[in-house]
Amino acid sequence: QRWLFGELPLSHFARVFDVFLVEGYKVLYRVALAILKFFHKVRAGQPPESDSVKQDIRTFVRDIAKTVSPEKLLEKAFAIRLFSRKEIQLLQMANEKALKQKGITVKQKSVSLSKRQFVHLAVHAENFHSEIVSVKEMRDIWSWVPERFALCQPLLLFSSLQHGYSLTRFYLQCEGHEPTLLLIKTTQKEVCGAYLSTDWSERNKFGGKVGFFGTGECFVFRLQPEVQRYEWVVIKHPELTKPVSSEAPAAPSPPCRPVSSDPADRLSPFLAARHFNLPSKTESMFMAGGNDCLIVGGGGGQALYIDGDLNRGRTGHCDTFNNQPLCSENFLIAAVEAWGFQDPDTQ
Repeated sequence: QRWLFGELPLSHFARVFDVFLVEGYKVLYRVALAILKFFHKVRAGQPPESDSVKQDIRTFVRDIAKTVSPEKLLEKAFAIRLFSRKEIQLLQMANEKALKQKGITVKQKSVSLSKRQFVHLAVHAENFHSEIVSVKEMRDIWSWVPERFALCQPLLLFSSLQHGYSLTRFYLQCEGHEPTLLLIKTTQKEVCGAYLSTDWSERNKFGGKVGFFGTGECFVFRLQPEVQRYEWVVIKHPELTKPVSSEAPAAPSPPCRPVSSDPADRLSPFLAARHFNLPSKTESMFMAGGNDCLIVGGGGGQALYIDGDLNRGRTGHCDTFNNQPLCSENFLIAAVEAWGFQDPDTQ
């Protein structure tokens, strides 16, 4: 809001605006909450300076440089956990529904979250080559991934044409990386896939059995014959659940780098199912893998199922993504690729 950010000193405003250009509007929510936290801390126990709390906050923001540096402000803002863009959207939708139930009309200009600009900075035409998707199609996919990976560059981890049609080899090439992007091309030239939030090595925790893992950042999609993306069902239907209070997760590691063996260095589980009251587990069956199959999406069906030879697959509706079949329900595989997210600073 102008009354809040308009009073920031230039040194603070420049830093906030710089991060806003990369991270998007969720930064403004974080910084606003951080300002209120500092205001409460500084003014706790003191009498109001005016008859308006709003005016007191504006005065504090105008003089914030006396007590809070730009670095300290951003540090406080990004210490607020579980506050991603999707979670902001989920809470907004839940609040709007509650207001409408009380007869309060909500008129708010919608913000499109389907695509982001400047994806060409990550997907370079001269450096990108895929047997399944074009540069334009990969840029479309890149515009859907979580913002903290927006500047990462695609790194080919597995190609069935290079590494062979083996699920074991697929796991070997992908382990140690999260997130990953799965691309499938059928013999009918249909193209579909999935964004997978979690390292495939997590499947080993189930002792050889097929068990589901991952987070609500996973999504499935199809590109040919038409483009369609299906997110976690809770994102579009927040009435299915409500957030539950829990301890803040461990601090996230820097994005795009291979996963460390130290659990403390792992990415924070954004949109982890444990943070929500779900009516059943079928709404949180994101990804699973065994020696004989790979599964994405579960509950009432599977969004994607691929056999151990990477030869045959099937697709159907599932409760987790509430999706339609991503291609022909039973299909033969022409090619499979897995892509990682490479930090440009590590190149």
